[in-house]
Amino acid sequence: MVDFRLLGPVELWHDGQRVELGHARQRCVLAVLLVEAGQVVPAATLLDRVWGHEPPDGGLSVLYAYVTRLRKVLARVGVAVTRRSRGYLLDIDPETVDLHRFQRLIGTADATAERPLLDAALELWRGTPFADLTSPWLGKVREALLDQRLSALLDRNEMGLRAGQAAELVTSLRELVAEYPTDERPVGQLMLALYRSGRSAEAFEQYHFARRRLASRCGSEPGPYLRDLHHRMLRDDPTLMPGRTVTFPNGRTALEYTIGRYRQALAIARELGDRQLEDSVLHGLVQTRQALAERERRPPQ
Repeated sequence: MVDFRLLGPVELWHDGQRVELGHARQRCVLAVLLVEAGQVVPAATLLDRVWGHEPPDGGLSVLYAYVTRLRKVLARVGVAVTRRSRGYLLDIDPETVDLHRFQRLIGTADATAERPLLDAALELWRGTPFADLTSPWLGKVREALLDQRLSALLDRNEMGLRAGQAAELVTSLRELVAEYPTDERPVGQLMLALYRSGRSAEAFEQYHFARRRLASRCGSEPGPYLRDLHHRMLRDDPTLMPGRTVTFPNGRTALEYTIGRYRQALAIARELGDRQLEDSVLHGLVQTRQALAERERRPPQ
């Protein structure tokens, strides 16, 4: 059984043993053929994808030499590279390539919302795709794959949050935020996981950290999604805790309780000396006070 691996260093395994594939350029030729497994890749396209705008002297002859060496290596495990209409075809089942299995699994998971499929897809990753290779084309494919991985991780986290597994997700979400420090989606999921685990102070702290990262690295403020989530947490929005019955301590009204929460956040902002956070909390306080007061003045329906 052959197993081609692209989601990490480019490798070939056969019956539990790793097969030596040669030096970097030769593995790069194989990687391009594997991405297009079962499809004819024109020689000119293959040359461009491996070398970009800096092809070697006698480019097609050099490419042919690499293909010839690959043929000898792959023939030992029963895999053929055939010449077809000025191009090359790696005649294999795409399921023998981890990249294609990953894309099939996430596509099915997207249609069925089955978490085990996402688990299986993400377990295929061993590191950065094509980790030991460089080429402009492979770089673009790598970025697209990393985006797909992030989307799969976020989808799996959403499933976990909906299933009531907030506390179990906190550690992995911290790691994801560290990996993608300026992406607001993992931050929002971490804030929600902490909030639902009874750790609202840490949730607010994560928002503060995100604001500082975005300001220092991107020169921007959090977007509408993260700001809205923060204000909903300050209001103790019951929709953030599915199935929870809303009660307010000491018989306080919703208005009194919400204003109290904002005052706590305001005290934290002032203690930290963060003027922007203080302004944001004050703005939310004014809007919430007005909205809740207006609602409580309405006559019963």
